[in-house]
Amino acid sequence: MKTKIAARIARTVLSLLLTLLFLLSAAIGSIFYASGSERFFAGEAQDYYEELLSIGFPSDYAARLTELHLLHPNWEFTPLPITEQCPTYTWDHVIDKETEEEDNNLIFSGSSYAPYRHPTNNSLYDAGHYQASREAVEYFMDPRNFLNEADIFQFFDLSYAAGDYERAVESVLEGTFMEDALLENGMTYAAYFCQVGKELSMNPIFLATKVRQEMGVGGTSPVISGECGSLLAEYYVNQTTHSQSGKEILPPSEGYTAEELRAFDGLYNLFNVGASGKGLFTIYYKAMEYAEKGTPEMAEAWGGDPSWTSLQKALYGGAYFLKTRYVDVYQSTVYLQKFNVDSRVADKNFWKQYSQNVTAALSESRTLFQSMAESDTLDLTYRFLIPVYGDMPRNPCADPAGGACSYTATADTKYGYEGIWTAPIHSFHVNSPLYASLQLEYGSSATLTADLTHSYGIERLEYSLDGGEWQTLSDTDRVSYPLQTDFLPLSSHILVIRGKALYDPNASAKKSNAYFLCAVFYITEKPREVTLSLEVGNTVTKRTHLSGDAITLPVSEAEDFVGWLGSDGSLLPSGATVSLTEDVTFKAIFLDWEILPGASLSTSGEPPHMHFFALLRDGDWRRIEQESEGSLSFCGRIEAPSASAGAIERQSSAKIRAFVGLDGCYRIDVSTDAIGRADYATPYRVHFEANVVYTDGSTRTLNSPTCSDERSVLDVARAALADVGAGYTEEVIRFLTSLLATTTHD
Repeated sequence: MKTKIAARIARTVLSLLLTLLFLLSAAIGSIFYASGSERFFAGEAQDYYEELLSIGFPSDYAARLTELHLLHPNWEFTPLPITEQCPTYTWDHVIDKETEEEDNNLIFSGSSYAPYRHPTNNSLYDAGHYQASREAVEYFMDPRNFLNEADIFQFFDLSYAAGDYERAVESVLEGTFMEDALLENGMTYAAYFCQVGKELSMNPIFLATKVRQEMGVGGTSPVISGECGSLLAEYYVNQTTHSQSGKEILPPSEGYTAEELRAFDGLYNLFNVGASGKGLFTIYYKAMEYAEKGTPEMAEAWGGDPSWTSLQKALYGGAYFLKTRYVDVYQSTVYLQKFNVDSRVADKNFWKQYSQNVTAALSESRTLFQSMAESDTLDLTYRFLIPVYGDMPRNPCADPAGGACSYTATADTKYGYEGIWTAPIHSFHVNSPLYASLQLEYGSSATLTADLTHSYGIERLEYSLDGGEWQTLSDTDRVSYPLQTDFLPLSSHILVIRGKALYDPNASAKKSNAYFLCAVFYITEKPREVTLSLEVGNTVTKRTHLSGDAITLPVSEAEDFVGWLGSDGSLLPSGATVSLTEDVTFKAIFLDWEILPGASLSTSGEPPHMHFFALLRDGDWRRIEQESEGSLSFCGRIEAPSASAGAIERQSSAKIRAFVGLDGCYRIDVSTDAIGRADYATPYRVHFEANVVYTDGSTRTLNSPTCSDERSVLDVARAALADVGAGYTEEVIRFLTSLLATTTHD
């Protein structure tokens, strides 16, 4: 297999280009990395690994499970402490008990399974099985052998039924006698599996898998034909020795009548409940005997008859049997149903086991896995309950067949993958991911280049950052993809890259793996130095800080201080705190302004309006409007306490105009409302306000210097007429004169 993969690599150009742009910056900084061929964890992965240790997983378990966590972050793992619960249940004790009875663990009689047979017992059991050797039992019972993506499903917690699984169940049933078939209640098998699973808190995928495992794809077993009683009668009457497929029947010579056996017709047993023994006659008889007993708890609901007289009842009754006889009594995984080792049911340990076949848990786990792989539901939340034994061998127990038997070899020995990484890490990895640490200076970028291959082929490549949703890098094994993120300085992150293998449900050689871990990068961002410049008038001071540092800007007590205008577009108040991520200059903005003495009158006719003015001498304040996201607005407040209508107070938005003749100066203009003749002699005064809105959401109001001058309409008119050098037009002079004359007449 490795030779083929290497040849494929030799024929391809290094093409996987994954560009990590950690900040949108042109600056290139230093990149530091460390990597090795061995698995290692850091950051969140290290935390997860240590959490597994803390809840009772040994280190060799925890390492494999952490890797599975990186591949499928929604999976949950719980240890089942076999020896801790009962100190006598050590590894050797459990193996002794499981091998105590000759027919407790059997292996198929085919030549491929010969390495698993007991070395001295040549007796044939159960229509084509031999006793399994102690080494075989150790291999199949050692959980460490099966902590891979597929085989771990023998530890799948069958009591966890939350979620929508109908699509996955349909995948399990595809190509079988149950696909799209209707039960007696009019429901499809898939829909009814889901309904029963919900009612009984049983995972419906497991229920469907169990029936498929027991009944086969074609569903030709006599126990679901409805005519099994007639077949038993035929075997009994004719003393048939072998079935058409050559299996031993071993019918008894007496003790039954044909009529008694035919009475089993019309019964069904979808889960093969009770179907065990030596020879087909005994196996089928016991299955029908249990179907006749049925589910007493449902007798009332079924019209008084608890028997499984329909496929629908056989499905519900079999599921109820599994729940009450196994799941509810600490056998909630297919592993525990095959190897009953939980001491909380000590009186039933080592004998109340669903199957004699030593490969049963492994076989069923693969059917579970395949159904989820085919339905693309492997990233759902699944729980796994994994036994932990005391005094286990240092290394996982070896496969007696050395991996030569494809049916019993661990799933992860049936495929291979390789990676050649060339930048910035030079590494060659076979059947293991690349683990590497990267330290990047803030604002720098890293380019990772590699070529990846898998013996099934690669459907696509995906990445996940910090346990987030999987994102597609490419729909092939070749990709050029910019991954852009904003990392905080001194923060740590995990980038996981996985491949989606070309899983083929129709090819047995291409359905042991759906996803494989390509690389795990532990990324730490190293802060770079940034410069803070403070500009006050013509003086500039500079200080160096680390990116990410929180800096408090200087405090100004000046009444005319507006704020700090940053080159990054920010406008911040005195004493604000800023976190630096790049070089920035803050300029102190002040308002150099004063209220101009006097006032003016509008000359557009009666009633007149009075105007007041303030002068802005420094144009820096205009940069706020042009360069920042903050704002600065002006208004004037006009007061006339002795007006005839009572106290008048009016706030008006100001008009700002360049002051003609004074370069760089601006005039702020506010006006009163129309002034009636009764108030021509009323004195008015004004003060101005500047309102600031900062980019951090805070605000401030600045008041103009105080001006005590008061002016009335008559004051302004007299002063204007007295100014002989003003050069007013005849029309303006007549207007001003009329104001004075009207007031005198009144």
